[in-house]
Amino acid sequence: MHYILRKESAITGEKNYEVLASYDFPLFCGCTNEKEEEDIIARCEFGIFESGSIELLKLIPLDLLYQNGHGAGAVGALWQKHHEEFANFLMSFKPKSVLEIGGGHGKLAKECLKLDEGLEYTIIEPNSSTKDGRINYIDGFFEKKALEGKKFDLIAHSHTFEHIYEPNKFLNECAQMLLDEGGGG
Repeated sequence: MHYILRKESAITGEKNYEVLASYDFPLFCGCTNEKEEEDIIARCEFGIFESGSIELLKLIPLDLLYQNGHGAGAVGALWQKHHEEFANFLMSFKPKSVLEIGGGHGKLAKECLKLDEGLEYTIIEPNSSTKDGRINYIDGFFEKKALEGKKFDLIAHSHTFEHIYEPNKFLNECAQMLLDEGGGG
């Protein structure tokens, strides 16, 4: 496997680190119908930088990591409540357009659309499996160029930030895609 090697902290930019832990790990650990001997084993290596930031040093190429999507879409009462409350929070800013990064199954989008049926909602997701006709889908990873100069009142991501390999670049690109500094209404 060809890893993406992190040579400096994604957060601070510092280059000095010490390997904290290194072990082999099945890439698709979870419920699977695949035979154990067919698992892809990845070398999981964490480093600690002088600032104390702990980061994964060997990154799996995203096209391999997310080839089968992420998240089943089935949620229990606790996660349903999470989506409802997060939607209420987002919609309190009265946005007219929302971009959700890593929207997966579309649960948050559907909760937001219950609160405002006229909302323009876009999800960017590498492998969206269930599609709702009220939502604009962009199949791919978040990149400013993938959105062709579009701007949004609000950009949301839930349980996505830990999957971002270049967090500073990600946040800068999000900021550039907000209309009038975001917030809607």
